[in-house]
Amino acid sequence: MKKNILYCESNTDGTIGGSFFSLLFLVQNIDKSKYNPVVVFYSENSLIPKYRESGIETIVITLPKPVHFRKISSSNPVFKLLNLFISIVQSGVNFFKFFIFQSFRYAYFLKKRNISLVHLNNSIIRNHDWMMASWITGIKCITHERGINTRYSKLSRFFAKKLKAVVSISNAVRENMLDKGLNTLNYVTIYNGLDPDQIHTEGRSVELANEFGLKKSNQVIGVVGNIKEWKGQESVIRATKIIKEKYPDIKCLIVGDISKNDEYYANKLYRLVEEFDLSENVIFTGYQNNVANFLELMDVVIHSSIHPEPFGRVILEAMAMRKPIVGTRYGAIPEIIVEGQTGFMFTPDDENDLANGVLKCLNDPELAEKLGQQGYDRLVSNFHIKFNVSKTEQLYKELIG
Repeated sequence: MKKNILYCESNTDGTIGGSFFSLLFLVQNIDKSKYNPVVVFYSENSLIPKYRESGIETIVITLPKPVHFRKISSSNPVFKLLNLFISIVQSGVNFFKFFIFQSFRYAYFLKKRNISLVHLNNSIIRNHDWMMASWITGIKCITHERGINTRYSKLSRFFAKKLKAVVSISNAVRENMLDKGLNTLNYVTIYNGLDPDQIHTEGRSVELANEFGLKKSNQVIGVVGNIKEWKGQESVIRATKIIKEKYPDIKCLIVGDISKNDEYYANKLYRLVEEFDLSENVIFTGYQNNVANFLELMDVVIHSSIHPEPFGRVILEAMAMRKPIVGTRYGAIPEIIVEGQTGFMFTPDDENDLANGVLKCLNDPELAEKLGQQGYDRLVSNFHIKFNVSKTEQLYKELIG
């Protein structure tokens, strides 16, 4: 009899990140004769049709809006005390609304749908309501840990102990959690995976080159990822200024979406482009459904995170496209890139070091081609989706038979 597995993706800021794709590739490839995946999102997104086209039952659960009580604007000590009381009541109401009520709502959902296992897709710092629901119903629960977090709350630590396993997407993620004192959990390291045969361009290279003003004579570099400060696009722009000294016609593609919370950073990047006179060199493409179309245009792919990167899915995508990669020497990146064999690494937020790595590839096209091919070979032998699915299914077998 097939087991029903509930997956929950908790991101709600409207941008599609690597966790969405990692989940998609897992549920597409999992053994459907043994497992029936049910995927829950909290908001509509452009990947949902791909889930449904793959025959995956996909549900959007709308979260309630938080309660905001109006406070009294006054310096009077009595009113200040009253405002404190209002804040306490507001926090209590929202705690009940978002945690207690939702936990029982989800518990009913799990029992009604005959769920055998809850697999949360993000982190132990999220989805506590689903963890609580699993605890109430006695249904086993595991979570991915996709972040290198600086702190874990007492609530996160409490519920983490109730989980049957924590799937870390890299050794860097697991080591960070151990460093934070979370050393009693059942860790299973399963790298994100990719099937290179599923990375397709749409034959739009000429069309896109014309759209963005790219010529055959241009050297093209680029970075792919939602525009966020920790993703380090500023370093890429600063490095482009240095690279331009040798390659005046260099083009830098910055591919990624911008959430409302990150508009301040995007505006900072726009100002930097103007300040460095790079308006003809740096191109912001916005969100793109198929990043392979843009990776195809790049001579060198950059991964520029200035904080420890939990994994870096775009590196796998670049490897699938046989592109040389220049990535930060931080977090999980050294677990993927082999220095001098599949690409180069640089010190985070160091534009000179980054520019030097890029120039090594641009100055020696033969070397760049070799790095790209060896990167592809490493993807196939170490990070193919079949390894990810196989290890995940083995974990399921241990937990639910």
